[in-house]
Amino acid sequence: MSKDAKEQELERLVAYLDGEVSEQEAIEVEQALSSDEATRAHVDGLERTWELLDKLPISKASEEFTDKTLSSIRTVQLEAQAEEDQQPSGFGMTKKSRAQLRRAAITAGWIVGLACSIFVGYLITNQWVPDESDPLLRELSFIENLDTYTEVQSLEFLEELQKSGTFDETAQK
Repeated sequence: MSKDAKEQELERLVAYLDGEVSEQEAIEVEQALSSDEATRAHVDGLERTWELLDKLPISKASEEFTDKTLSSIRTVQLEAQAEEDQQPSGFGMTKKSRAQLRRAAITAGWIVGLACSIFVGYLITNQWVPDESDPLLRELSFIENLDTYTEVQSLEFLEELQKSGTFDETAQK
């Protein structure tokens, strides 16, 4: 058996002991255990190793070690993030530029949507809600001559004026 095959077999046995194999792989390992003495001895050795590891005292890392490790991880993450932000991708834009462009596009979309809503609201309001000045505009000539009309005493007076031909002369001039 080659070195790679031995490593793969060891990984498969460890995964079997950890319960991380599929049902089919578990069946294959169990068949190998029932038929192969070397595999059975290998699994027994792994189980004893796990039992011994469980008996070892658990040491706890110092606060200083934890802080340094977490700080190193943050530094590596920030450096990786900075490199990723600086690398141009589609259209030669960096990740930061794409994020800014995306925010600007979203803001522009909101502004356009708000402007469209205002315009549609104006159209709807203008279409369905009557303007209070429309009746006044329709009666503008009446309103302009209201003082003249109030001087007329009665409808009969106007009829007499019409019969006298006064309006005909005014209309002809």
